[in-house]
Amino acid sequence: MGTIITIAIISFGMGLLPAFMASQKGRRFIVWWAYGAVLFPVAIVHALFIGASFKRGTKNCGYCRMAVSVNATHCPRCGYEFIGN
Repeated sequence: MGTIITIAIISFGMGLLPAFMASQKGRRFIVWWAYGAVLFPVAIVHALFIGASFKRGTKNCGYCRMAVSVNATHCPRCGYEFIGN
């Protein structure tokens, strides 16, 4: 029983690495954390090779990371206001 708990703790901890990497590229942390905890070797490679969602003429919202036009004054999804951008 102790071995199973140890493996579960290590697995959940290792899931943090691909989750953090993917969240920096605009992906959902919780989804990637679960993915990394269950399939760490696959998730870490996947997180390394996914691209950030940058398109020409867009910028990412500082709150929800949605791609919006560079001319936008606020995010249409969450209402984040772009000050000085």
